[in-house]
Amino acid sequence: MNKDKLILKTLTLNNFATFVNQEIDFGEKFSVIVGETGSGKSLILDALQLIFGHRADKKIIRKGADFSTVEAVFRCNDSTIRKYFDELGHPFSEDEIIIKRIITAEGSSKSYLNFQQCSLSTLNTIAKRHIDLVGQFDNQKLLSDDYQLKLLNDYGKLGELVNSYQKEFKNLKQLENKITEVVNKSRTLSQRKDYLEFQINEMEKLSPNVVDEDKLIHRKNELLNFQRKLESYTEVNHLLSDSQNSILSQMNRLLSKAESNDLLVEEDYSKFLESKEHLEDLSFKISKKLNPNEDESELQTIIESLDSYQKLKRKFSCDTIELEELYKGFKDEYSQIEDSNNQLVDLKNLLNSSREICWTKAHELHLLREKFAKKLSTQLSKKVKELRMEGATLKVNVLECEELNKDGISKISFQAETNSGEGFFKVKDIASGGELSRILLSLRQILSQGDTVSVFLFDEIDTGIGGETAISIGKALTEVALNSQVIAITHLPQIAKFSDHLIDVSKKQEKSRTFSFTSLIDNANKGKYIRDMAQL
Repeated sequence: MNKDKLILKTLTLNNFATFVNQEIDFGEKFSVIVGETGSGKSLILDALQLIFGHRADKKIIRKGADFSTVEAVFRCNDSTIRKYFDELGHPFSEDEIIIKRIITAEGSSKSYLNFQQCSLSTLNTIAKRHIDLVGQFDNQKLLSDDYQLKLLNDYGKLGELVNSYQKEFKNLKQLENKITEVVNKSRTLSQRKDYLEFQINEMEKLSPNVVDEDKLIHRKNELLNFQRKLESYTEVNHLLSDSQNSILSQMNRLLSKAESNDLLVEEDYSKFLESKEHLEDLSFKISKKLNPNEDESELQTIIESLDSYQKLKRKFSCDTIELEELYKGFKDEYSQIEDSNNQLVDLKNLLNSSREICWTKAHELHLLREKFAKKLSTQLSKKVKELRMEGATLKVNVLECEELNKDGISKISFQAETNSGEGFFKVKDIASGGELSRILLSLRQILSQGDTVSVFLFDEIDTGIGGETAISIGKALTEVALNSQVIAITHLPQIAKFSDHLIDVSKKQEKSRTFSFTSLIDNANKGKYIRDMAQL
């Protein structure tokens, strides 16, 4: 077998029911546990189930003890398994994995993996990956649809295509979730978008910023100063020329009298005319400044803008710097909402592309599964016939689903016809305990080499069988043990004789107390022990 796989080395029981302090050694290949009914064989299985994450019952604590412990030591050299335990946060050293359970009389329980406390779910996860329990009443994952599909994938060596599909399917689901998130967000933000649009429309007329406001204030002051000057200009112009008794009007009357009566000498007359011309020129210049229409219009616009600043600052209870930031924030947020609509279109395009890729890969997988299902059906039927189920036929049905799922579009159904002509039904619905054990064993023979399972536990696999069938099962278990560790509990010497490691469980009475213990039957005594079993 593969020396790098996970191998159960020892199981130690302390104050566990009828076991006081017992260490059980297991072989690397095919270990068989035998013993009389009631000797304690099932207690070993109960202890292993605790190691694999099952819930503890304080009733298993030996009477008079405060607590019970179960400890399993596994050997492992496999780098992939080592990485798996590293990722779990429970690394191991010296190639040993140690799992321990402590159960107290008060009913509490603690679990340890590689000397660190852990949850039962962690142990359960490890067990599902590396341990397989095949029993009359506990057939575990071999009968689950998901695991049957995994077996078929492993049989057809479809792992790479399955991983590729699942990676794309994961991407598809992420896109669907993202679209749902964006759609829900868009609905939530619809009213927000209307609000932002209203605020932006109100503010963009102003496009507020501190520099602009300062310029407006400065220009307003300039225009107000000019208004005050304008009043003075108007008054001066009124006195100078814009009235009936203005200076220039009076000068014109004075000039007329002087000319009529020859009142001024030429030199004075010239000076008078020169003075009048100066005043007329001054009046003209002042008149040019008395056209305030443009300035008044500009001032009104500025006052309205500054008034808008004040209204917005009052509305949002902020200063101009904060108002500028608020305006920018409104525009950015509005832009993001708009972008989300564009993002939705892009996401839908990506979703359609991803869905198309998934369907292509899923169809490819489905066709290959159909192909390998036929081959597996033939091999399974052959194997179960070798296990003395002469009239049985196994069929692996691959059904096509209408919708994509994490595994593609294939649904697997393991069906069996245990008696010729009686029709096919689901294995778990029609097979007896003995038949089911043999079917599962056949699967293990075919698939054990490529499976992640390292340890196979077969509980009472001999139920309802004997003779040649038991010999066939012993051979089959030996075949599984070529690639994995096999531990089987049996009453049949036909199976026990194939073991590499034979463990006897017995019990004795001392001082009104029952004690169970185990012993290894060495090769020298193995033949006699098995002959004695046959005589019982």
